[in-house]
Amino acid sequence: MHPVSERLRDARERSGLSQADLARAAMMHPSYVSHLERGIRGPGPAALERLASALGITTTYLEQGDRSPAYQASEAAVVRARQLVRSGRPGAAAAELAAVDLDALDVDQAGRVLLAHADALDRVGELEEACRLLADATQRFADGHRPVRAAQAATRLVMALTEAGELTAAVQAGEHHLAALTEGADGSDALFRLESTLVWAYVARGDNTYALVRGKDLLARALQNGSARAVSSVHWNLAFVEDAYGHGDEALAHLRAALAVSGNDEADSDVPLLRLDLAQLLLEVTPPRPKEALAELDAARLALEIGESQVDLARAATFRSRAQLLLGQTRAALTYGLKAVELIGPGERRDGAAAHEALGDALLASGERVAALKAYREAASRLESMPPGRPAAAAWRRLADRLRVAGDGMDAVVETYGRALAALGARTTLRLPVAR
Repeated sequence: MHPVSERLRDARERSGLSQADLARAAMMHPSYVSHLERGIRGPGPAALERLASALGITTTYLEQGDRSPAYQASEAAVVRARQLVRSGRPGAAAAELAAVDLDALDVDQAGRVLLAHADALDRVGELEEACRLLADATQRFADGHRPVRAAQAATRLVMALTEAGELTAAVQAGEHHLAALTEGADGSDALFRLESTLVWAYVARGDNTYALVRGKDLLARALQNGSARAVSSVHWNLAFVEDAYGHGDEALAHLRAALAVSGNDEADSDVPLLRLDLAQLLLEVTPPRPKEALAELDAARLALEIGESQVDLARAATFRSRAQLLLGQTRAALTYGLKAVELIGPGERRDGAAAHEALGDALLASGERVAALKAYREAASRLESMPPGRPAAAAWRRLADRLRVAGDGMDAVVETYGRALAALGARTTLRLPVAR
């Protein structure tokens, strides 16, 4: 059997193409493609080029597969990058992956490198470049006839654009890829997840009514035709819609439904993240439920520690600090607040704003006003990179309230309230009251 035969058949099957489809795309006779896959004949250089182009892969991959130097170097880079991220060095991980020659890889490996690179960039706060790489990965998967993988990458793209404050771009990208991938990925978990993430983007843009109507329609479709994972994803994102409306109980119900449908399986990577969101919401409803929040954090603890994500562990410590403070356990709140700040580390990522805010609350409750003000100001510096919108406005207003209670100067308090207004696009500017 010719050495290309097995790789050709494998690449075609992963692309979801029939032999006839591949023959049309490569401008070949179907019997020739059949002979190639059966090893009866071997392709010449020109045929190899056309086959690789039709399959979205490289001629090197068809000839050498995962034994090619380029493939092995890229795999080693991905492994090293994963280790660097886990050790808290995402910048070094991004540099490692930037050196990979994507053009020498097949579509699947190139996409894998791009997704890992985007994740590393996201962790260092370079969201614009991360979005560019996610768009590249999505298009490569789509062109390479990987509709499910394209939908998965598109979901991450919509999330990243939303986090970056590019809300119209997030909605446009989501709608475009949803329409383009429906035929190839229809009914898949990935497509349900893409549309539910798109609903979240509409919420972030302020289109709450439309998001609620579309989200409920999506849930009905998922319950009828989707898997448990698809239903869980839709419930998860509907929780954000209800929360945006101020419907705390409904939001909690959706998160609990998402957990129930997932089977509460902590081995599922989504479950501990669901529990984190549930713990956060339990602390924000009126009245807050700190004991229930701690129970969710306890259930997620082992999975989060195994996952080794510093950001997720910092979120858990932040929520523990808030819960303990609500329970009157000031010392424990201070311990977890310090841990959250340590886990999030230095840098400009806005993830650190909540950690420093929780630490400031614990310090203020401990009577350490000066240290609390320092923590709040550090939280403000982290919020500088947060894109405008309702979440940013809420964060700035919450911080302004804390600065006022802690006795910060009037000018600093007024400026912070002004940031909240600016995040909503308000043109009026708060001014200091004139002394009389």
